Order: sequence, then C-alpha cells, then structure tokens
Amino acid sequence: MIFFQMTRTSKIFKHRTMLPVFVFILLAVPSLGRAQDTAYYFYRGLPYGSQANYDPLNVIINGGYGVLQIPNYTDRQVFEYPYRSWWKNLWEHIGHPVNTIDRFGWKRFLSTEIFPTSLNIEKQQFFPNYFLHTLGAGMHYRATMEWYRHRRFPHPAISSALTMTAYHLLSEMVENRSNTETTVDAIADLYVFDPLGIALFSNESVCRFFSQKLELAEWSNPPAYDFHSRNLENMGQFYVMKYPLTRDKRWKAFSHFGLNAVAGLSRKIDRERSLSLGLGFTVRELTPAQEDQAGSALTARLALRAGAFYDLNNSLMCSVILTGIPESRFRMNVYPGLLKYKGITPGLFLSQEASRGWVAGVKLQYLPLGAAF
Repeated sequence: MIFFQMTRTSKIFKHRTMLPVFVFILLAVPSLGRAQDTAYYFYRGLPYGSQANYDPLNVIINGGYGVLQIPNYTDRQVFEYPYRSWWKNLWEHIGHPVNTIDRFGWKRFLSTEIFPTSLNIEKQQFFPNYFLHTLGAGMHYRATMEWYRHRRFPHPAISSALTMTAYHLLSEMVENRSNTETTVDAIADLYVFDPLGIALFSNESVCRFFSQKLELAEWSNPPAYDFHSRNLENMGQFYVMKYPLTRDKRWKAFSHFGLNAVAGLSRKIDRERSLSLGLGFTVRELTPAQEDQAGSALTARLALRAGAFYDLNNSLMCSVILTGIPESRFRMNVYPGLLKYKGITPGLFLSQEASRGWVAGVKLQYLPLGAAF
C-alpha cells in the first residue's frame, strides 16, 4: 500500500522541477548560523598530522575526486574532464528526482538505496549511504564549519553548507560521468543522506558522542597533482573511529574507513601517541549490479586490504596500506610534523601502481594540492 501511495504522489509532482540541491542542504540544517555553537569537536587547529592538512579545498578535492582511487577509474586528468556535459547528465537524474524514481521503481529505490533490507552485495547500495554520506559527510560539515569559525568567517555554518554542496555535486558528477541510464544513487545521496548527516551533526549531543565516545576523526590522504601525466594522485577521503576495550583505555577497537575500510586494534603508546593495525577490504572495481530491471546501479567488487597507522592526539602522522590488487599494492603517507628539515615539515607519499610503477609526492601544509612525480 505504501508503495502505491508513493506512486500516486509522484504523479502529482511529475512535471515539477526541483530546486537546486544546495537549497535542500541548507533547509536540512536547523541550526545554520547559530552563534552559540562554539565547541570544537572535529577541527582542533593542530599544526601537525592530518589536522594540519584540513581545509575546505582539501575536503572538496578528496571528497569530490575520491572515487578515482578505485582502479577502474583510470582517467585521472581532472583538469580535462568535460564537466559541463557531466553536469547535464547528472541534472537529468537529480533535477526531477520523483520522475527518475518512477522510472527506476520506488520499491527498488527504497530497498536498495534507503533501507538495509538485504545481505546480497548486489542490493547493498545503502551501505555507503549510511557510513560515507550520513556519518562521514555529516562530520565533514561540522569540521568545516569549525574551520571557518576558527578563522572568524562571518557565517561559518552557511559557508560549510555551501562547501559541502560543491563537494557532493562534484563527487556525483565524477562518479556518474556520461552515464545516461536511469540511476537513483545521486538522489539518495543528495536528497536524503547528505542532508541527514548535516542535520545530525548540527546537534551538539551527536557531535559530542561521536567525537568523545567514538573518537571520530578525519584521516584523509594528502592529494597531489602530477604535472607530467596530468593525473591527480593520492586522493582519498577517510575516517577513523576508536572505542576503548580496557579500563585504562590503552587498548581500543579501531576502524579506518572510506571507500575502503579496515578494522582491528589500536594501542596507546603514551598519553598522546597511538599505533593501530587493521585488516579489511579495498574496492577493486565498481561494476553494474546484476539487476533485470530498468535503470542502473553500481556494486563493489572487493579485495583484501591491511593497514598500519601512527597518530598523535588522533591526528594521523603516518600510514602504510597494503592491498591485494596490482593497481595499488602499497601506499605510504607521511603527514606534516613527522619529518622536519630546516623548519619545513612537508607531507610525503609513496605508492606502487601496476601501470606506472612507483609514484611519489610532496605536499606543503598550507597548499590544497601537492606535487607528484
């Protein structure tokens, strides 16, 4: 009955064009611009580690182009993308979301994108929606708002919401590309889970729980641009959570997640430093889900992944990742503050790729992009 009622409702609005996505994001935040929100939960202004790299441009680059870390996205020449045509393709899906869902099927949309109804990986498009678009993007909204507030921008919440809009629209364009088949992934992300995450992390109690109880933080890669190949390298948006397992909080359950994820144990070396080890999966490729209905959906093919992480006050200082795919067997990231030379403390990365061999890069703290070679 509920699906029948939704179908009838969709016909009423069938020919109405929806407002731009950023309006929905702004309307989803009940506390935009509240001056009394003065706590810093996710951005602490630390001059070292992953915190030293955090700024709105870093969020847009790592988030907007994060899907390029998946090996079957081979074209990473981001300054040559046909953004205008990609936007037109995306708008065909998100500009009239009710019509798009009508063609895709409401029951299929709700059971694969919105509610966790299946253990079949072909029907688990909802999985990244909860972890990346609600939890991760919500935390990014709050951290970016705190970044703007720390630098005394006049309207930090509005500035953060607009930053999130740019990041999410870019991400959906890069993922969808020239696809003209009916797809609802961007609709679920932009109209449901991204606003939900922003609304949740506008609440002080939610922020306090995730930052203090679960130690949620952003541990993203330092992205770099290769001027020779014109490729964007080392992009990737990642998060960490820890939960104490012992009374002295020396041992903790640990999860590092983004498009790829590992879980394991974290041990405090002293009051400030921790070492974490995890085992999990990496996305080997995104392929069309095996569906016999109209429209398209993507599903992930996975491979093994292992990681070691060293952090200082929950700001990542160094990470080493090993995977079971030849396109990205090894990756090491070193963040500002770990290595110093004549007052300069850059970030560095080194990775091994099947197509290019070894790729290295350096990133200075106050630049949104490093240089790769």
